[in-house]
Amino acid sequence: MKKWKWLLIVGTMVVGCMGCGAQKPEETGAVDVKPVDVVQPVSSPEETESENAPTESETEEKNNSYSDLEQKAADGDTAAFAAQIQAAVEAEDMEALAKLCAFPLAVNGEVIESEEAFMALGTDIVFTEERCAVIGAVDVSALEETMAGVIMGDATPNIIFKSVEGELCITGIN
Repeated sequence: MKKWKWLLIVGTMVVGCMGCGAQKPEETGAVDVKPVDVVQPVSSPEETESENAPTESETEEKNNSYSDLEQKAADGDTAAFAAQIQAAVEAEDMEALAKLCAFPLAVNGEVIESEEAFMALGTDIVFTEERCAVIGAVDVSALEETMAGVIMGDATPNIIFKSVEGELCITGIN
């Protein structure tokens, strides 16, 4: 009988303690989330593949751009173009840099549609101290081509250029 009393006392204490530790959602900042039914249209695997797949002309254009870039690298054009970029950045010459760009151009994640819009950005946006230091330190003879183009700089900030319609042009300033 003594064992049953102890078991009853311990059981009551455990149940009581479980209730003490519970908190209401408004005390913890928790939000009550209710499930929502999401209805997705049913499509065949062929439709999905064709919607997401690049068109033949897009694929061909990317491949041509990359092979053109490889040829320009073999001819030494990429090193010469990178040197032009370095010179424009060192001189903080917006006009010279604008002449090397293809528009629309991505600058710090923003799309710049024209040379005039690029010039309106101003030197403080384009020629940051960090960007100038990174671009100035690039070894133009050791640049490598990627599918995105040639990336001057190891991380951000950087300048990316590639062949656009047969000409090397800056396509991104990050």
